Amino acid sequence: MEKHFSIDPGKGEKMDGCPYSTFEDGHDVQEYIIPPKGYIFKGFRFEPLVNNQIYDGKLVAQYEKTTIQERLTSNLWKVLIPIFIVAVIAVVVLLAVSIFRTPKPTTPKPLKTEETIVPSDSIANIQTDTVKETDSIISEKIDATDSINQQVESQQIEDDIKQQPTIDDPNIKFKNDFWALIHQRTIMMDPYHELYVNNKDKVSGEEYDYLRFVVLKDYATFKQWYMKLHRIPVSELETINTISDLKNKLNSIE
Repeated sequence: MEKHFSIDPGKGEKMDGCPYSTFEDGHDVQEYIIPPKGYIFKGFRFEPLVNNQIYDGKLVAQYEKTTIQERLTSNLWKVLIPIFIVAVIAVVVLLAVSIFRTPKPTTPKPLKTEETIVPSDSIANIQTDTVKETDSIISEKIDATDSINQQVESQQIEDDIKQQPTIDDPNIKFKNDFWALIHQRTIMMDPYHELYVNNKDKVSGEEYDYLRFVVLKDYATFKQWYMKLHRIPVSELETINTISDLKNKLNSIE
């Protein structure tokens, strides 16, 4: 039978949404513990709760004071990351300025023109050749315009395909998995917690915030929540696909 252990952060704090642990050493929830300043987290101390009907025991977080050298080492990345970001921004700005800098226009020198006397018998031939050249230029421009239009349409189709979400999108997969648990009326806390841990810092949106701050807030809140969820008929629950509709339906249940 699975055991449940409540979490006591001791001198430190625990993150919102910290679930109970199913292990006596608490290794599945240690990432939710925030040590006090100048200390590092060292593990949990198990304390049995004999008369508690919900939990089999309590896990109290233990800490160890860090040295100045360890604190400097752990905080070094906080200094390096801003420096790196500033350097990247500076490089991007310099590249943008050099790319978009427009060259100064040059004024062409006027060409010297000389008067040319054309024989009268050549004027007809010149006019005929001019008409042919004009027709050829117009035809070439029409062909070039059609080719450009085809390229624009092809590029637009490619852009539309790229903008369409795919099944590899982690946000879409997370939403599908979240609503699958809801539609199945899953009453165990572990599947919801596993879904949160597997997608932590990878996705965002209403479903992610609702899972973190409501469903996994604590065990007592979860128990009240799934009891209301279980009272929604399956046929009606399957039609609910937004957080706002889910909240309204749960609030209407006494």
